[in-house]
Amino acid sequence: MDRKQERGFEEFVAAAGDALLRLAVLLASDQGLGEDAYQETLYRLAARWGRIGNPQAYCRRVLHNVIIDQARARKRRLAEIRLVEAHDDVDPRMAEQAKAVEFRPALLSALRALAPQQRTVIVLRYFDDRSEKEVADLLGVSLGTVKSAASRAMAHLRDNLILAGLLELSDTETERRADHA
Repeated sequence: MDRKQERGFEEFVAAAGDALLRLAVLLASDQGLGEDAYQETLYRLAARWGRIGNPQAYCRRVLHNVIIDQARARKRRLAEIRLVEAHDDVDPRMAEQAKAVEFRPALLSALRALAPQQRTVIVLRYFDDRSEKEVADLLGVSLGTVKSAASRAMAHLRDNLILAGLLELSDTETERRADHA
């Protein structure tokens, strides 16, 4: 990689790095695994930087593949006991930071319960704000696969009692504020 390509790579990481890291954590449903997937994605991107036409799309595709590889590798290993549940308690897009502290662990737990492809579809579709067509193209699957995976995943997420309870509390507070305004 020459100096000009190196600068281009650094500029891309500076501009898109935070969003990619957030995407990786949501895809992995775990802070540490997400960071590992993010690092692996940047490593692969740097190795192919001069040959990549659309680095955003390449990174999303690689993130998905790395997360799937991690999940397969974990299934082959003995189960580990986690002593502390790590999570990122700050999301700049949350209006109330206190809600983010409550919501993020519940969201990550609910996402963790989904199949890897369902989780990827949900994260890309609703958290990364991609169209169904874009998600299908990124993952190399049909539009019908994206729609059915999203439908099944959303049904599963709606059944999550903790997540539903937090969302219900949030809706109640929003209604209360609207009544006082």
